[in-house]
Amino acid sequence: MHEETQMHGLKTKGLKKGSVSQWAQVTIGLAATAPAYSLAGALGYGAAGSGYQLPIVFILSVIPMFFVALSYKHLTTAAPDAGTIFTWGTKAIGPRVGWFGGWALLLGSVLAGVAATQITVISAAVIFGMHDTPAWFHIVVAVLFIFSTTYLTTLGARESSRTTMILTFAQYSILILLAVVLYMRVFQGEAVSTAESFSWEWFNPFAIPSFDVFLQGFMIALFIFWGFDASLAMSEETDGNSEQAGRSGVIAMSITVFTYVVFAIAALSYAGIDPSHDSSLTHQNNIDASITTLATNILGPQGAIVAALVICVSAFSATMSTIMPSARMALAMATYRAIPKRFASINEVTKTPKFTTWTIGLMTLLIYTTLSLMSESIVEDTILSVSIAVCTFYIVASASCALYFHRTAFHHWKTAVSQVILPATAAIILAVVAVLQSWNMLDPDYGSSGSIAGIGMVFIIGVLTLLFGVILMILWNMFDPKFFRGETLPLERAHMAPDTAAEEIKSLNR
Repeated sequence: MHEETQMHGLKTKGLKKGSVSQWAQVTIGLAATAPAYSLAGALGYGAAGSGYQLPIVFILSVIPMFFVALSYKHLTTAAPDAGTIFTWGTKAIGPRVGWFGGWALLLGSVLAGVAATQITVISAAVIFGMHDTPAWFHIVVAVLFIFSTTYLTTLGARESSRTTMILTFAQYSILILLAVVLYMRVFQGEAVSTAESFSWEWFNPFAIPSFDVFLQGFMIALFIFWGFDASLAMSEETDGNSEQAGRSGVIAMSITVFTYVVFAIAALSYAGIDPSHDSSLTHQNNIDASITTLATNILGPQGAIVAALVICVSAFSATMSTIMPSARMALAMATYRAIPKRFASINEVTKTPKFTTWTIGLMTLLIYTTLSLMSESIVEDTILSVSIAVCTFYIVASASCALYFHRTAFHHWKTAVSQVILPATAAIILAVVAVLQSWNMLDPDYGSSGSIAGIGMVFIIGVLTLLFGVILMILWNMFDPKFFRGETLPLERAHMAPDTAAEEIKSLNR
């Protein structure tokens, strides 16, 4: 007997195999987490919520994410399919769960693009020396940003991945330089007067003031860690085998958590969290643009421009890296007849889902324009709201891994832990967190945009838009039910299969 752990019935989609190197695949995962722009948008809010316990909140938050990364690794090895969450959820759990997981990823990618657009607008205002940004400036920057990222993504996987590698190297170089300067200032006694000196107490989980404080920090951490999995949607286009492709997500996650913890310590030690000090991470003028504030304080006006540029680069590469997997997700969904067939088209020249990519880009622009007219702080509200979508498709991935491998994993304790126990633990943790966070989002005072009919705007953005996918799923089921009947992508689990060669030898010996 041997393990049969390869998913069957998967279809090729016209993507170009070998167009993305293995290192480029890791880089796409790093670019999607976007350390510069993620820290710019989330560091201030994370410090405001978790205080000096932010480093330990980052570390605790990444534990279930590592479990999710393991799920991605095993599932990519079993099914290197561009549909990732959608395909795995459908094969391991069922078509409706797979469809909803795919919708959650698409929604999360679009909302992340909205956040990246707003951060780019803020950074562009710094570059041009604008203190007040009129509505036309937001729209012009948004149009230029979204159209350029979408266009570059449609050029081809090889070209897109090379561009991403260059941009990622640039932002990491500047972040490393900025962190070094921050540590030097702290060691020289030039930190902000209200900042506390580094203490190992910052790594004490029992010093976190309350569970609500941890939950808020966890949701922000979830947003900034999200993206390591972006590269795995390129597995059909990557050099090497599926096991090597699956490993890239774990590598990207490891580099990301180290970067965030090291930089968070430097920022807290230098700037502190006193909201009354104009150089603090949590000051009202800094909380949306903490990286720019840090660079201004230590490098002067020119430093602020450099920081703004690297944040723009980070947001640019992150948006490209999230458009790529979401477009391939939609491509897979259309290939298996889960959404209209038009989204399964591949451009003959570039071998990319060009129509789908432009559709996602235009959706991002539309949602950004709408929210910019409604929300006082798109960055905060989108970061808080996108976390529910991220939780949802990570739950689907983790549960899919546990259910798909549960018949074969328990022959050895290592595979049982890696393929079933840890993924199931991640799914349970994320499910609890998602429910608690959704409840908190109902509060009209949660976020900065108020409420509609007594329901918090963050809840509307994050939860109701996610549940809107159920309506779309029902409508498509009525129009074309073949996918939902399991005809195009049937349910399947890993199983023990007879060793044919061994059986033949036994029969001959008889």
